[in-house]
Amino acid sequence: MGMRPPGLTAHRRRALLAGAVALAAGLLLAPAARAATTPLPGERAKRVAAPHCTMKNSLTIAANRHVRVFRARGEVFGCRRTADRAYAIGLGGAECQNNDLIDGAVVAGNFVALNVRTCSLTNTESSVRLVNLRDGRGRFASRPVIAAAPAGAHDAIRGMVVTAEGRLAWLGVRIAGGAVVHAEVRRRLPDFSDQSVALDSGAGIDPRSLRRRGSRVLWRNAGVARSAPI
Repeated sequence: MGMRPPGLTAHRRRALLAGAVALAAGLLLAPAARAATTPLPGERAKRVAAPHCTMKNSLTIAANRHVRVFRARGEVFGCRRTADRAYAIGLGGAECQNNDLIDGAVVAGNFVALNVRTCSLTNTESSVRLVNLRDGRGRFASRPVIAAAPAGAHDAIRGMVVTAEGRLAWLGVRIAGGAVVHAEVRRRLPDFSDQSVALDSGAGIDPRSLRRRGSRVLWRNAGVARSAPI
């Protein structure tokens, strides 16, 4: 009859139990994975290596001769074309739960204006952000429409324009029952990080009409062309 393998000694059992407890504690105390966030005014985005503003398998979202904004590795990055570092400025996929999902970007000079969407378990919020890709710092953030949306409605951004000096305007809409019930064209106040002024408002604004021509922003309301200095 073969010999029975020896069982665990009391000392060995105590050591294994201690290791299991330590592992469980480590898992409980370990920090959660970092959410993909867009810098708010005064914040600086995380920097990552990007030789000559490129990454493998990247897809350009917006670019000019100064900067490039692109999606790679599931995130969105922005950098100056001459730099070897890029700034992580949001998520570049379909999941916005606890992340800043980039739904659109426009660039001018070293600035990028971003349409940012963030989701919780119960609702979705949008904001317009302005980031200077020279230093990766946020310069401006605002809701699409200033007054908070009532229950059953949500706000979104349908257009943005920006200048090389960081002047910014956007078209925000309020959606209820699947339809646009209100729209606003707003302009950033350059000396403030979160304040803007309404250039036009009303349900008659064409949500897809926002354009920039030089130092002026253009849109249509009830079929009539309108414009204002940006």
